[in-house]
Amino acid sequence: MKPAVKKVLSLILAILMIAPLTCVLQGCKFVDEIKDKMIDVPAGYLSKQELARLIINAIEDKSYTSESFSQIPDVQLNGISYSVFNEYVSILRDMSSGYGKIKSFKFLNDKDADLYVNDLLNRAGRDSVPTAYGKLHVVEPEYADGGEDGTHGFRFFLSEDSGGVAFLSKAFVTDTVAAHNYLVHYFTMLENNNTDGLYALIEPLYDSDIYISSVISAKARYIAEYYMLKVRSTPSEFVYDEVTPFVVHVFIPKVVGEDGESITTHDVTLYAGSDGNYRIDDNIPWYLDSGSIGIYDSSQNLIRVQGVTLNESKLRALLGDPIVISKVDLKEDEAQASGKSKKVRAFYNGIIFDFYCDENNKGEWFGDLGDVVIYNSNYSIDGHISPGMNKTELLLIYPMIDEADYTFTFAYGKTNYVVDFEFDDNNNIRYVSVVRADLYKGRS
Repeated sequence: MKPAVKKVLSLILAILMIAPLTCVLQGCKFVDEIKDKMIDVPAGYLSKQELARLIINAIEDKSYTSESFSQIPDVQLNGISYSVFNEYVSILRDMSSGYGKIKSFKFLNDKDADLYVNDLLNRAGRDSVPTAYGKLHVVEPEYADGGEDGTHGFRFFLSEDSGGVAFLSKAFVTDTVAAHNYLVHYFTMLENNNTDGLYALIEPLYDSDIYISSVISAKARYIAEYYMLKVRSTPSEFVYDEVTPFVVHVFIPKVVGEDGESITTHDVTLYAGSDGNYRIDDNIPWYLDSGSIGIYDSSQNLIRVQGVTLNESKLRALLGDPIVISKVDLKEDEAQASGKSKKVRAFYNGIIFDFYCDENNKGEWFGDLGDVVIYNSNYSIDGHISPGMNKTELLLIYPMIDEADYTFTFAYGKTNYVVDFEFDDNNNIRYVSVVRADLYKGRS
């Protein structure tokens, strides 16, 4: 072997031996530089590793933003102005800031990158990546305090053209910034209690005939009230942990729970469709103003059967003689759930009561209300909701009940009940069920 060749091989071996130590001390920059020199990149262009490093430098230190921008060739900026670049990097910096100092980064392999991108597309209801975005490469920063293998706090993207040259797609960057800012604007409307502005943002989400303008206005008021009364985090504390032109996800750290006392979290997601429209998924819980509901007859008398142990004579004294009354042995699972052995069903004109009961040695039953079915307008919920009412009318009273699939839970004393609405083909209430929560099995 020639001395010159031996010298080169020795140098390569030495580099390979010191690379791991250098990587630990310098965040793999030395190794990346070696790799960059080995990649066939046209003269005057940056490799994807160099481009990613410049963006990470700007993420890590705001003062490097201008320097990083100036080092990217114009052709690889794809027409992106400094102001747009600065705004985009600021978004990435905000996402990264909660994870600590970036020690290194990696590109997902093609298989993992495709899985990630396809997941984003599926969630947004899109079929493909726009051509203007190019081939997307996924960059995953790794953090100094992320454990042995590092922990990715967020991911960002670089594009590649048909010739294999990395670039920042102007379409991708501007679409990312626009999606992010749209969700920021949504939260600004809420913070300012601007229900008119909020109406304009959510109105495109409701295109069914049941969503007349007054229903959407009622929703806007309810959402604004929820944020005012239940959200304890300020907008500056909201965590944007995924920002892409397809999906933007926000984590809200402190929100009052449905019990009115505990502190929980809340998630909001924006989906950007291929038609350019945004859909905000903000699953607002449905709260009753009163915390409870009542069952009324046609004379607006409250039917006091919840939380009361009844027998047949007390039932007749309260509600009169039923049309028919039946008694059946409970199946094993029903008996275990209710703690009783029998079910008594009492039919009245417009309402059905199911009592879960035991009986004495004379065959006389006594037990508790399990569920109620209201099937005509002789009876109502809270004196104004009864079968025959249209979904639109119901939404004016309970603006967010559609988001909860037309069901909700309330407490009566120490017992929780589920209210469940069933509709006919014309969107009119067919019947209303009020079921003890421990016995509720969902819709049949």
